[in-house]
Amino acid sequence: MSIYLGVFIGYFAIIIISSIVGAKKVETMGDFTTGGNSMGLILGVGTSVATWLSVASVMGVPGNIYSRGVCAITGWIAGWFGGTALMPLIAYKIRRPAVPTRTFPEFIHARYDADKDVSPLQIVAAVIELAGYFVFSFIQVQGFGIVLNRITGLPFVTCCWLFMIILVFTCFGGFQSVARTDTVNAILILIGVIAGAITVVNVAGGMGAIVENFATTTAPAVTGGNPIPAGSLTSTWGVFGASAIMSTFLSNSLGASVAPHWVARFMAPKNAKTGALQMFWVVIFLIPIFICIVIIGMGGKALMPSLPEGVTSDYMFPQLIINYLNPVLGSLALVAICAAAVSTANSMLLHCSTSLIYDIVRNIKFSGGKKATVEDDAKTTKVLRITILVLGVLAVIGAIQQWSFLADGFTYVYGAFGSVFFAMVWLGLYVKKMNRPAAWVSLIVGFILYFYCVTQGAPFGLPTFIVSGGCSVISAIIVMLVTKAPPVECYEAYFSDDPSEATVAAMHRIRRDDV
Repeated sequence: MSIYLGVFIGYFAIIIISSIVGAKKVETMGDFTTGGNSMGLILGVGTSVATWLSVASVMGVPGNIYSRGVCAITGWIAGWFGGTALMPLIAYKIRRPAVPTRTFPEFIHARYDADKDVSPLQIVAAVIELAGYFVFSFIQVQGFGIVLNRITGLPFVTCCWLFMIILVFTCFGGFQSVARTDTVNAILILIGVIAGAITVVNVAGGMGAIVENFATTTAPAVTGGNPIPAGSLTSTWGVFGASAIMSTFLSNSLGASVAPHWVARFMAPKNAKTGALQMFWVVIFLIPIFICIVIIGMGGKALMPSLPEGVTSDYMFPQLIINYLNPVLGSLALVAICAAAVSTANSMLLHCSTSLIYDIVRNIKFSGGKKATVEDDAKTTKVLRITILVLGVLAVIGAIQQWSFLADGFTYVYGAFGSVFFAMVWLGLYVKKMNRPAAWVSLIVGFILYFYCVTQGAPFGLPTFIVSGGCSVISAIIVMLVTKAPPVECYEAYFSDDPSEATVAAMHRIRRDDV
């Protein structure tokens, strides 16, 4: 126990130092929201890798592989790699403007309402972003609470409150602080999952034994449950069926590609080339990490055929660490899980606060042609930090309820984001004629159909995302073909390296720059 606590104390010290260094570099609103749009390749890769590696991937996916089999790889891991592979195409276009936007909702304003002082679309996008990332935040808190509870025996609720303190601290420096702590966390996650995978292979008697057991076991995921059919864990579709897994895959790939936190991250690099290149390297670094995660999920089934009654499969990896890893390697693996929770939760909490304060409150406050001075932005930054604290408390309250499986929760949110924003982002960046009416229609159709399919089931057994996302795109295409083209100011910055003075002025006006 002393080794575990010592490693954790060291980890927290590193995170605190990284946060302080990042916070000292925050001088402007741009620094707080996007790192001043000047982030280099190393920090860009580090923060992007760490953001992918949430508790949904480091805890949820091994648990899903353990209880559901290969279909977890098909739906989640393959989906996330697919989304990452698409992201350079978005990153390049998003960072192309000489005056880039600072948040995802602000991008929506610039692309569809550049001729308006206040954008209703920006406000609606901010509300959707706030709701989705609040769910993401409490999922991360929940994952950390599970880990710390297993290690220390402290009550789960106490562990969640302790995490909130760490989480809020890392967010206070804004994106500069988040990017630095994320890069540290990415390195720790890589070390931790490698340590876990090597130990699992050695203890289980090699990969051959792990694969053979995985193909033949009938042990239920939880003691006392129904035995699983032999061979079901190696089925591509598992117990879900092709439609459900394809829907999960599409939500985690196409949906994730337009998730607001990713689009916002593409605004941070120093130029468009760096933005596109960082996502290429993210794919490379994710390969060994996810190979280890798959090994841990499969090996866990060999070492622990069934989990104790009263726990979910999300507890599998922490339980495996405690039972089979020596304290040094175990502490590294557990730190990896905590690092995954911190690296994603701080980003999500930051986006929650910016969507509320920057995109809604600030947007309305400085309407009517008003410009935000340096003093105004300093006051807004203070409000953002207070908001982070309040939202952190609410996230802990949500985490205590343990409303969902970790990986499942992420899929639902990614599916919603994809259904609502896919046409607005992809068509907005690559089709000049994509306009405001088409954006509204795609948002409304995608939201209604996704909610219907999730609650009532998709018609004809089709994957949910095919119905909601597909109809959203089709409706957008129809509407933009029968309505007027948007003003040049709405698209020129994303299609030209030499935009007009009117377009540049519109971008400054949307950001409320005092220039």
